[in-house]
Amino acid sequence: MTDELPSSGAHYRESAIVNLDDLIGPGTHWVAYRKCGKRVIYFDSFGDLQPPRDLVDCLKVPEVMYNHQRYQDFDTHWCGHLCLKFLSGAI
Repeated sequence: MTDELPSSGAHYRESAIVNLDDLIGPGTHWVAYRKCGKRVIYFDSFGDLQPPRDLVDCLKVPEVMYNHQRYQDFDTHWCGHLCLKFLSGAI
């Protein structure tokens, strides 16, 4: 992920689904965020996990809210689907 985050930062209003692996990696886990101005909500389906520091730096906001509820067990593969549900407002 860190090798593909824009150096200019995120837009004022932006939503995205991001993989936590590097570009050349196989992909490890999908997370999502929704940004509107200085307000950012980060979603990780494992729940109660703060966003990675490099993502927070890219978003250029003083604080990022995140979900505490778990939606996925660690041995399942629904993270991308759950990110879509989060961005659509279903979660």
